[in-house]
Amino acid sequence: MNKPTAGSAARATSQKNFGRRGFLYGLGALGVALTVPGCAKANPGRSAEPAGGGPAGAVVVEHAYGSTTVPANPKRIVALGQTDIDVLVALGVPPVAVGVFSGDWYSPLHPWNKAAFTQKPDFLDFEEYSIEKILALKPDLITGVMGGMTKKEYDKLSSICPVVAQPKGFTDWNTPLDQQTRMLAQALGQAEKGKALVDGIAGRVQTAVTANPGFAGLSVAIAECWGDTFKVIGPATPRSLFFTNLGFKTLPDLDALVGSGYSADISAEKLSLIGAADLVLWTTDGGKVEALKKNPVVAGLKSTKEGRSLWSTGMKHDSAFWSMDWGTVLSLPYALEHVIPQIKAAIDGSAGTEVANFSS
Repeated sequence: MNKPTAGSAARATSQKNFGRRGFLYGLGALGVALTVPGCAKANPGRSAEPAGGGPAGAVVVEHAYGSTTVPANPKRIVALGQTDIDVLVALGVPPVAVGVFSGDWYSPLHPWNKAAFTQKPDFLDFEEYSIEKILALKPDLITGVMGGMTKKEYDKLSSICPVVAQPKGFTDWNTPLDQQTRMLAQALGQAEKGKALVDGIAGRVQTAVTANPGFAGLSVAIAECWGDTFKVIGPATPRSLFFTNLGFKTLPDLDALVGSGYSADISAEKLSLIGAADLVLWTTDGGKVEALKKNPVVAGLKSTKEGRSLWSTGMKHDSAFWSMDWGTVLSLPYALEHVIPQIKAAIDGSAGTEVANFSS
């Protein structure tokens, strides 16, 4: 499997380096359609409507490797797209197995989806699909919509049951929220429910925008620290888009460092660019938040001294972080509920206001 190398996914390189997927290259696209309710639409030429049948019949789903006929009402679904689990849960069909990254720092189960499982789903290693394990699960559908399935893997998996791979026209691990939701809803014969889920989350984001007019125009920087390496995260990632969809703006100088990528290293000498933001979201290794706060350079930043920083690790219990980072129809409501109060505390003008350590 072509595993991404950047982003919270890249972290299998720094928490194992935070290795999820360089998928975060564009998970950013997840939030793009959320700025205005009702505007979340599938991309032209990539219809998410059933090509045939309906809830009682088979449907044909187009994807990067052609098209797949999905029989009616699949029940035993293996989700190999990282955040496919959330959409499947929202559609009422929790998967029997989900892909995971190696290491005990990562889990696909969070407060917004775990109640749907009467028993823990099987975990399958993203780094190398085990055909034997998948075959033993007797699936009737395999999904990899938010993933990076190769053609070779697709062909092998298709010998087991129908497979819906990532859509055409997007970078691997970079399927927008609306496209992912509609595509999976189509596969389950629930196109109308998929549309309702997309419209619903867009409306909730707009409600949050209306309720927090003070966010408009404030600047935000998304930064990481792995060991001695500092990184800045680009504007097209879900973490960035969570904030910009609420009215924040990213900093052009930092955006220029990242370019079209997911993230870029930034030298200690240039960290003042991060410190100039009205709000900074930091992510570092598990158990290292206090050390990061005391780092002489970080502690000296204007944003740190004025208490305008949020702190996270991306460990499996850091649900606020993952809710932003996943950016799904299920995780975003959790992010709106739990992160917005911390944003308000950070930007209230008082350096003494306490903000939560999201990893605690």
